[in-house]
Amino acid sequence: MLTDSPSALLILIVEDDQGHAELIERAFDDAADSYRLLFATTLKEARQVLQCHVPRLVLTDYRLPDGSGSELVTTAEGAWPVILMTSHGSEQLAVEALKAGVQDYIVKSPETFASLSRIVQRVLREWDMLQERREIEEAIHRAKHEWEQTFDAVPDLIAIIDGQQTITRANRAMAERYGCRTADLIGRKCYDVMYGAACVPNSCPHHRLLQDKQEHVQEIHEELLGRSFDISVSPLLDPAGNLKACVHVARDITARKKAEEERLLLEEQFRQAQKLESLGVLSGGIAHDFNNILSIILGHCFLIKDDRKTDDACRQHVDKIETAAQRAADLCRQMLAYAGKDRPVQACIQIGPVVNEIMKMLGSGIDKNVAVEVELGHDVPEIMANSSQIQQIVMNLAINASEAIGCMPGTIRVMLGRKVVTPGQEEFDFQGKALPCGVYACLEISDSGCGMNEETCRRIFEPFYTTKFTGRGLGMSATLGIINAHTGAVQFSSTPGAGTTFRVFFPSAAPQTEIKPMAPASSHIEASDNKSGVILLVDDEECLRDIGTAHLQSLGFSVISASNGREALEVFRRHGSSINLIMMDMTMPVMGGREAYLEIRRQHSSLPIVICSGHGLEGFAKSVAHDSRAGILPKPYTSGQLQNVLATFL
Repeated sequence: MLTDSPSALLILIVEDDQGHAELIERAFDDAADSYRLLFATTLKEARQVLQCHVPRLVLTDYRLPDGSGSELVTTAEGAWPVILMTSHGSEQLAVEALKAGVQDYIVKSPETFASLSRIVQRVLREWDMLQERREIEEAIHRAKHEWEQTFDAVPDLIAIIDGQQTITRANRAMAERYGCRTADLIGRKCYDVMYGAACVPNSCPHHRLLQDKQEHVQEIHEELLGRSFDISVSPLLDPAGNLKACVHVARDITARKKAEEERLLLEEQFRQAQKLESLGVLSGGIAHDFNNILSIILGHCFLIKDDRKTDDACRQHVDKIETAAQRAADLCRQMLAYAGKDRPVQACIQIGPVVNEIMKMLGSGIDKNVAVEVELGHDVPEIMANSSQIQQIVMNLAINASEAIGCMPGTIRVMLGRKVVTPGQEEFDFQGKALPCGVYACLEISDSGCGMNEETCRRIFEPFYTTKFTGRGLGMSATLGIINAHTGAVQFSSTPGAGTTFRVFFPSAAPQTEIKPMAPASSHIEASDNKSGVILLVDDEECLRDIGTAHLQSLGFSVISASNGREALEVFRRHGSSINLIMMDMTMPVMGGREAYLEIRRQHSSLPIVICSGHGLEGFAKSVAHDSRAGILPKPYTSGQLQNVLATFL
């Protein structure tokens, strides 16, 4: 008796002949524990059973009351095998049944029924093997499809190339990059597609791979595409180690190279900015120390000339020393301008008249072979600037332009206009720094001269770098310092043999308190106008205190000295009522001039205080713009400048 165990294999028997059905059932007696049988007599009934049960196999008669048993193959949809039985064997019927998808075809007979369980076992084994093969084929097909999808999805240009340099496969990215279909690349020579050449170039990595069977990687620029690529070629070997083909992968690195170039440019600009900043700090420090030295030299020159015992010949030598010292002082002022430490009085000015005036003055000094064209706009905004320093910028750029043209005919163009910088129309200075959005006065000076090479462009603003004769080289560095001091920016472009263009941007003036000068450089008051009194002289350098004391005493003043701001406060507390004026250095140890000034002002609001420094005084000048009893005196100063300051307050 057949088992009812759910673990036994379920077989659906579809047979309308009751006798045959009984024979079939008895045929499974020898394997009663292995099978469960369900019976149906028609196609309709069989389909109803199949809706509720999933058989391991269907054994069906060919001729049924309502159709052919082979129709159950369609119902199975490949989920289980179907064995077709017929009472009369027919070769044509067998072929048709097998074509329809029947797993086996048998002719009913006592012998067949007796061996039916063995037939079922064989069919099930064959079916399982067939299913396993189908699963393997499907897995292979899936893997191939996934590989093809991946192959085409990779953005790199990939091709498989055989030993004769023929492309046997290419991905979609490669076809799209060359503007064709993938099929159009198959069969073509790789050097024809990639280089547009008639033969393989010696530099091609695939050519080298064919020689040594090793992987090769290199970076190339493909002129045909106008792009840069990282190329790698890897060998495909057969089991015997023979080269079958190679995998050629090209990764577009154009954007990466551009980004790298931009990064290197920014790094170079940053290094240049650091270099210029370091040179500025160095220049400012040197200028400060030199100004102190020059103050001593000029002070001693005054004392020698003021001495009645000095003869005329000696005075002539002293005059030459003074002239040389003043030239050195001018050099120091340029160094301070480059360092951004020398910021004279600024006022709200129209830059157009300043540019026009200096160009008229330069007109007579520029060679006749050079044509000068000046175009001044009418809507140029006012700027906060020092007129003399703006003139220095124009003069330096115009003279450089004239010298760049030389003795050949040429043209200098000077244009001044209004420039609005907006988020959508950015402007960048020569170091790549973006200009803040706003309105600017834009000064452009261009020439048709010899232009500059890359080395000159890179070093143009370095102090003492020059392409001219020895002794020059501070003009452009001082120009940059002045532009920075006016919170401006500079651009330039130059091509050897095609001229140079400089563009300077000055921000539009914002409402500010105007600072008036305290010590005009050219005024001179005779000693007879001096007034007597007590002056507190504060300086950390003993030599400067000594020469300053002698200088003031020669003018008729009594002098008390101090070496720093804190010592000056102690002297002021002891002798404040007798002191008529304080002259004080800006930069000193312990306490500087600014701090000492603020403390003295809290105690005495009207005592004249003059700050002296060989460094920049612009910051102090702004802070005391409202103080009518405070003044500034840049070092080195002449006797006339000193007397002028003293006469202002005493």
